[in-house]
Amino acid sequence: MTDHPPFGTPRRRQRPLFGCALRLVGLAGTAWGGLLVILAAVKTKTVFIPVNGIDAMVRDVLIVAGCGLWGAVSLVVGLRMRRHGRRHHASVVRTMDEARKRPYVLYLRPFAEDATGTLMRHAFSRWMGVGGSLVSGSSLTLEEGVCRTFSAFGRPLAVGEPDEALPLAGSRRLYLPLHDWQPTVSSLITDARLVLLVAGTSEGTLWELTEVMRLRRPESVLVLLYGDRRADDVRGEYDAFRVAAERELTARAAELRQVHGPDWQPPRFPPLPGFHDPDRLKWTTLLRAVIRFGPDWTPEIVLLDPTAVDAWTHEGRVRKMTRTQVLPLLTRLQDDLKGLEGTAAGPVRPSTLPTLPMDRR
Repeated sequence: MTDHPPFGTPRRRQRPLFGCALRLVGLAGTAWGGLLVILAAVKTKTVFIPVNGIDAMVRDVLIVAGCGLWGAVSLVVGLRMRRHGRRHHASVVRTMDEARKRPYVLYLRPFAEDATGTLMRHAFSRWMGVGGSLVSGSSLTLEEGVCRTFSAFGRPLAVGEPDEALPLAGSRRLYLPLHDWQPTVSSLITDARLVLLVAGTSEGTLWELTEVMRLRRPESVLVLLYGDRRADDVRGEYDAFRVAAERELTARAAELRQVHGPDWQPPRFPPLPGFHDPDRLKWTTLLRAVIRFGPDWTPEIVLLDPTAVDAWTHEGRVRKMTRTQVLPLLTRLQDDLKGLEGTAAGPVRPSTLPTLPMDRR
């Protein structure tokens, strides 16, 4: 067995009791803020009626606006406190034996994408339901949502950024040295049950993509496309990834042909498809698309498209997206892994899938 360098730790020591306190205070702030926002929203229906004169109306408007602003600040701060509190409870893996103790899903991403991975679902939205519900009390981050979605296939595991103060909430973290990290990552790729790779153009991500294609079966690999900006920007970033990936795979084609055969050709990633009805687009998921591979490494894009489904409410549309776009992907993945290993992952049901954070436009 290859000797691996000792794993490191985050810069700050985790304090579970402090994390619990943050989460409790944040929960109270979320509840209080949500209540104030709801009361302010209800009061706006009558506050502009000058029953007791203009001066009284102006005073009432200022009071309602102040309560609404207070509630909004309390809600947002409470959600962030809950998110930060969970960082004190995130698991840190310290040895390779601990990492391999149970089947795991390896989560590989450019460290720059951690900024997107920590985003929470938008706290306010007029599209949350028919009744005009204004508050979402979820502090679930994108990474936590992705990890929960794929947790049926193993415990998520990720490499932490070396200079990270605290591990991010979501995957278990292990910390590798700045130098000589590649052999350990190659070993983790080999032993993982499933590999999730976030698309990016960094040197490390392109090396990981090539290493995944060298060491893994294509059915056990997914490429994730994140997007917290406009759809056009995401398309441009994905096109840059396509070009960089093709260049890197071509440069290492001789090495890959030793594994896949002399006739193997680097796969070409397809363009990002457009939304079914762009005129209806009001929000998108932060996880914009998933790329899966056929037996010969032919990529296929599964776009998460809210305009392709109809429902009366925002939540209904999210559930329908989950049922029609995400669940078939997971079911096929489950069948593929069953065929590769002879064992099945836990059952995947729509009710167990989390609501991924949304990007408001």
